[in-house]
Amino acid sequence: MDSSPKIVLSGEIGSGKSTVVRAAMRRLGWEQPGGFFTHWDGAGRGAQHLYFETWDGERHLMARRMPAAPDAVPYELDGANFVRLAVASLAEAAAGRPVVIDELGLIELDAAGFPEAVARLFRGDAPVLAVIQQRALDRWLEAIGRARVTRRVDATPANRDALPAQIAGWFGA
Repeated sequence: MDSSPKIVLSGEIGSGKSTVVRAAMRRLGWEQPGGFFTHWDGAGRGAQHLYFETWDGERHLMARRMPAAPDAVPYELDGANFVRLAVASLAEAAAGRPVVIDELGLIELDAAGFPEAVARLFRGDAPVLAVIQQRALDRWLEAIGRARVTRRVDATPANRDALPAQIAGWFGA
């Protein structure tokens, strides 16, 4: 196992995963790590457009809502654009910078080449903190390689206040 921790945070929708990640980043002093976070640009969950944004503020359209069949991912990914830009945001790890991804879900699993880039990140030397949607967790752990994950923890209402300090401790802070 590499010396730099590779931590996966999961949990149900609304469990506070993103809040935990941001609090852990503050404790660690990680102002602009490599990686990205996803959001609806101020609109509510399930809005028409989904964005990803690097931690240094580069925002890009990631996907558009589409009429979906039952059990289908309700967004159409802008695949080529997402893969090119998201993989570039992970390249920060090459310089030894920590990488934070908030979050990985089903839609990213279907982006050609992207799961492989995340798996390479987990094989590398940089510290990694990744949020993975509960419904996509098993598939992502298969793609990454379960043995590459140093720790996996679920955010819950009972533990989310204590998690930022615990995560920071796992990274040596």
